[in-house]
Amino acid sequence: MASPARLLRVLVERLGRTAQMPGLVIVHGALAIALVCVLVGWDLAAAVAVLVSAAAEYVLARRSPGAVVLLRQASAGPPLRFAVRVVLACAATTVFDDRHAVAAFVAVSLLLVAGLCVRALHEEYRRVGPLRLMRTRHIPGDTVIEEEPPQRPLLVTVVQLVALAPALFSAPWWVVALAGLLALALLMAGTLPDVRTSWRMRAAKRATGFTPQLSAVQRFLDEHRPEVVVHLSGPDTAAYQINTWIDALEALDQRVLVILRDEPLFEAMAESSLPTLCLPAPSELLMLDFSMVKVALYPANTGNNIHLLRLPTMMSAFIGHGDSDKSASNNPFSRVYDELWVAGEAGADRYRRAGLNIPESQFRFVGRPQVHEIEPTPRVGDEQIPTVLYAPTWEGVNTLQEYSSLRAIGVPLIEALIADGAVRVVYKPHPFTGQRDAKYRAAHAAIVQRLEAARARTGVDHRVVRGGPLTPWMNQATGLVSDISSVLSDWLAGEKPYAVYNHLGLPTKRFREEFPSSAAATLLGERAEGIDVFLDVVTGRGPDLLAEYRSRLATYLLGPPEQRTLEAFGEAVTAFVARSERERALYRAVTPDSL
Repeated sequence: MASPARLLRVLVERLGRTAQMPGLVIVHGALAIALVCVLVGWDLAAAVAVLVSAAAEYVLARRSPGAVVLLRQASAGPPLRFAVRVVLACAATTVFDDRHAVAAFVAVSLLLVAGLCVRALHEEYRRVGPLRLMRTRHIPGDTVIEEEPPQRPLLVTVVQLVALAPALFSAPWWVVALAGLLALALLMAGTLPDVRTSWRMRAAKRATGFTPQLSAVQRFLDEHRPEVVVHLSGPDTAAYQINTWIDALEALDQRVLVILRDEPLFEAMAESSLPTLCLPAPSELLMLDFSMVKVALYPANTGNNIHLLRLPTMMSAFIGHGDSDKSASNNPFSRVYDELWVAGEAGADRYRRAGLNIPESQFRFVGRPQVHEIEPTPRVGDEQIPTVLYAPTWEGVNTLQEYSSLRAIGVPLIEALIADGAVRVVYKPHPFTGQRDAKYRAAHAAIVQRLEAARARTGVDHRVVRGGPLTPWMNQATGLVSDISSVLSDWLAGEKPYAVYNHLGLPTKRFREEFPSSAAATLLGERAEGIDVFLDVVTGRGPDLLAEYRSRLATYLLGPPEQRTLEAFGEAVTAFVARSERERALYRAVTPDSL
């Protein structure tokens, strides 16, 4: 059974960040105070507390989205909270002018509760009804459908205050009634136009199958005629999977459209000039005509990929989001794509060793354009205090894909680097860290605490990097400590020393055979054994015996240097588009009129 402390922590996490708590506390704390004041006969104090609670609705709506969702799920939305305020106000009988004022207040309050219920029903209709979320960037026209209608927190707060204040400060009945009717008029003036907008979208969809916004997207497709689509779904933390490709996609000669299937992912995508469509609903996506698109590129194996894979007019290629020896790099699902794009020979070898019987013609060697910005400096001896970059991977979706050093040796590793005193440490964890296993979050917190303490104590500029691309930090580092992941392959473009955690505890020779990206690395054991050897290499205190192997390994993993460019990737896309034009022309010739 969970402890009370854990339950409280989970509740706080569910409500949102600590900064989101004031609105929730004020709204409900003031209601609790009003109730106590009513019970002890302090009617004026109760009236003031009720008004404070109503005014705090604005803070709650603007600053506490997690709490708003939780209250809505508990059927404790604005209508119920306003009704509670009305009951408390009526209980504080001495604040009313007379019984006629009470009657007028109750009557207009019932009307306002009904109005607030209309808003709540409209919001629920937008969440579960046929109007689906759609967001865009760099697509002209009205192409946005929000999941919910405008919340208008100021309006909802003001109408409650207008209805409550006259009654609570002993206004005559006719003032109470007039104020209540004015509040109702304001509420309806802000609600009915939103309802009418939803009705028009719904009417258009029933008549044509398209909302006006989806029609605008189709017009853009017809006019812009993208040749390349990039398709991805996932949480906001998966944004790196599209962000890593933005430079290469923007450099293409072909017109590109990015399709993201989740709003948090859309919000987290880095700024770019690429037209981007966020369309979570499969039914909406399948309404669109993509017959002008020649190829679709997929950075990840996700279930939503099937929504475009089913279209015969475009060819598909799995491009991944990094080159690594993880088992995900030879996923059997990869057989569904027309082509598998790999950086170097190592990428194809992973599939070959997995026994998936993938034809050689399915591989296209495209290099790794992302590494064109990785520098071979600083070298050993270039800096008085060299930088060691610690970039562990996450714990994986299950224990079979748990390659990370973070929980196992992360803390003692960082302690050893700090204790050496001759290096600066930059720590950048994977965005998914702690998603499956809370012990990784604990290890992360411990590492952050130690680095911050060491920075304050020694003055060395140790860093904790919480977001953004990894490349700039690679270009500051002389050495890398990481795990089996795509970080190793990218790092090798600079051919600098690195260390890798032997997560299976295998003999050195067998581990290097199983995970070729570690072939030129110093291996770290289950207690971080080997870190002293690595530190000697990075600081120049000892020989770099693996230097001669890194260049050959980089070519095996990433392809020859001339393939690791934006231009080489562009040539691969051009060739793939040409193949699609040859092999899928028959499908594009089929139109609805010819069927």
